[in-house]
Amino acid sequence: MAKRRKRSAQAGAPGILPVALGLVALVALAVGIAVALGRSAPAPATAPPEAVDGCRSTPQFVASVAESPDVALATDGREMGLALRAATGEAPAYQHPTWDDAGYLGAIAYDRQGNVYAAPTPRLSLADNPLDGAATIWRADTATGEMRPFVTLPGAASARNPFGMLGLFYACDLETLYAGSVLGSMPTEERGGVVAVHLPDGGQTVVLEGRDVMGVLLVRQGAGYTLYAGLARSPEVLALPLDSQGRALGPATTLLDLTEAGATPQERARKLRLIGGELVADLVPFAFSLQANATDTPQIRRATWFWDAAAGAWSLRQPAQRS
Repeated sequence: MAKRRKRSAQAGAPGILPVALGLVALVALAVGIAVALGRSAPAPATAPPEAVDGCRSTPQFVASVAESPDVALATDGREMGLALRAATGEAPAYQHPTWDDAGYLGAIAYDRQGNVYAAPTPRLSLADNPLDGAATIWRADTATGEMRPFVTLPGAASARNPFGMLGLFYACDLETLYAGSVLGSMPTEERGGVVAVHLPDGGQTVVLEGRDVMGVLLVRQGAGYTLYAGLARSPEVLALPLDSQGRALGPATTLLDLTEAGATPQERARKLRLIGGELVADLVPFAFSLQANATDTPQIRRATWFWDAAAGAWSLRQPAQRS
């Protein structure tokens, strides 16, 4: 009877091998969960932001048509479309015959070859900027200056929202043009976002959706990038982490509340830049209104921030003031 009890006890006790295998499986599961969480929710980037647009070149055609070395392309003057103007304003502006084909323009960006990308932005009336052209980005060739339609983004403008792309930014590292869009949005519904246009073929990837965006900026941070998006409906700037290939890694979060820099509730970040390690935001009033946009002298105020390495965040240096 004693021997039978001993065998029964041995049969009922768990073996060492099954227990060890179970522990190994639990460890493997824990490692897998940690890896999955690390991919879906990366730690916030605290590395200093670095500029990624230093490769941009002056268009080749400028040398052949400019009457002065101190000139710049602009879209915010009296001329319809793109204009090459002297800084002094003394010489008349130069315009290629095709530069007013898209009507009034807003945001512009250069690539590494000196090609110029421009987005139509209505100013006075829809007669100058038809609704069916709001989704098209135009490109002026660096050699000839001729401007033609380049790519059309998804979405359509309407009489209730005649605006399309309100911000453009070229990222050298990724050979990509980023467009901040409000296309198709209505008073109670946001359908805009940020679209990455891959050069030179014009392929498109939606990076941020469901938010109306004006100014856009990409910075290098650590092993990846961060996309800054100035919202078109509130005085805020969002930050969206991207991997080394420009793919979104997580949800966008609030980077800046512009009212803390002195912005009014009606002001938006029309343009974002990284200059000398400082973040610069050009602020303008915006309310999806042609009447409010009908000016060739936009009311621009500028605010700047410096990178606080200890906090891993931007700190206000200069509150909003006239530029």
